[in-house]
Amino acid sequence: MKTILISLKRLSPILLLLVLIACATNKNTPTPTIVPLDRSATVQNQSQPDDASPTVTPILLPSATPTFFPTPVNLPTITPTSPTSNVRPQVEVLVAWLNVRQGPGVDYPIINVAQAGDVFEVIGVNPKSDWLQVIIEDGGSGWISGQMPYTRLLGAGLDSATVISPPPVPSLSTPVSVGDNGGLRGKLIFMTGSGGELYRINVDGSDQRLLTNGVIDPVVSPDGQEVAFTRWDGAEFGTLYTIKVDGTGERAILGDIRQPKSPTWSPDGQKIVISFQHGGLRDPSERCRNFKPGQEINIPKINITVTSLHVGRNGEVDICYLPFEDLQWRLRLIDVATGEFEDLPSDAYSYNPAWDLRNPWRVVYDGDKGLMQLDVTNGRQWPITRDLRDTGPVFSPDGQTMALTYKQHDHWEVYTLELETGERKRLTKPPILADPQYNSTSPAWSPDGSQMAFVTDRTGWWEIWVMNADGSNPRPLFPPEIQAQFRLEYHGVNERMLNWIE
Repeated sequence: MKTILISLKRLSPILLLLVLIACATNKNTPTPTIVPLDRSATVQNQSQPDDASPTVTPILLPSATPTFFPTPVNLPTITPTSPTSNVRPQVEVLVAWLNVRQGPGVDYPIINVAQAGDVFEVIGVNPKSDWLQVIIEDGGSGWISGQMPYTRLLGAGLDSATVISPPPVPSLSTPVSVGDNGGLRGKLIFMTGSGGELYRINVDGSDQRLLTNGVIDPVVSPDGQEVAFTRWDGAEFGTLYTIKVDGTGERAILGDIRQPKSPTWSPDGQKIVISFQHGGLRDPSERCRNFKPGQEINIPKINITVTSLHVGRNGEVDICYLPFEDLQWRLRLIDVATGEFEDLPSDAYSYNPAWDLRNPWRVVYDGDKGLMQLDVTNGRQWPITRDLRDTGPVFSPDGQTMALTYKQHDHWEVYTLELETGERKRLTKPPILADPQYNSTSPAWSPDGSQMAFVTDRTGWWEIWVMNADGSNPRPLFPPEIQAQFRLEYHGVNERMLNWIE
């Protein structure tokens, strides 16, 4: 670590103050809490496209709380009832955000959204008591899930609530085709944001199903029958789960893992590799040093904030500083049937593992110096690329190509990398005069490898788009009224948003 070496004999107190203040302000951006996507800011002379420019971007903790509503939808503001009212049963929302629906089930349209901490009066229940009718605004009502982990009852039970038979599900017209979407087949399994809802929907926009909530980085098993994901119990620890693609059979595989992310299945579906927080500097405390007259001042030069500085009359200097948090991430191999695990050899900063279904020995992940490949049979690892902006590798169905998310200046783009030749191709590129330069990220291959779904904010909010595998013909996958229902959020924490299955 670089240090500051200053002789107190050569500096007056005033000059010393100026030097130390300069040190306090000459610091780097803090190490991201989850995944430092823009790792190139600390490494020089990396191979990049001509217009790449290192830019450190702060990274947010996973959150499904939407920051805006798409303009095509005018949703009324929910006014929760007062938590002090005891006239009727009350229910509290526990998840970051929860859909309020027209009826008791995921087949009913979404009419609004509730957020964590909202408390509502319950006026009715369905016969199974797993959906609750609540007052949301001006005497209006809607339905929310009455099950953990989404909500919890406060005070009295549901004895006073009226049992209401489910109303007929509104018929939905056949979704309007957008652009050149004719002939696309299969289903998408996707999350609305890190920590948000998990949905299944046909690529023609039909058969929308909510599978579960609180999901981070879902990935479908090789046989297409299950989805692995993680869910955090709080800010620090989480659990690896699996659920069937029809939304049944959710089960915990392994818990008490520190901030687990990015599961990936082995080709036989028996094991899963995840990235998890392990090691580094966590929750740093303030450190103070005293330097006698004539003693050289020796404190870290980077990754600190000077919190106080005092120069005594006798020339002594007291300095307090706070180091930045520096979390490290490793890889863990977990047996799906038993939950037994072992930690794999990996870099100090290892993210986004992807298991090569065509070569069962190989796992590719984001490492300290670019994309790394790990031989899980013997622990040997070596680099594929030396570009720190390569992230989120996703293997094509034939195993010959990887799709990548790449940090281009101040925004994200989608690239492909041919594994045999190392040839790169940029698939997405905003117009030069676009301001701001919009993002394209989180690619997912179609089952036949001819198409690629991705997430973009080019229209002003996040939507699911699709393009040919060579980057041509980009277009929205769903009509605006369907896109607006999900209110996707991409936070730049290496989210795996989409899966495209048959």
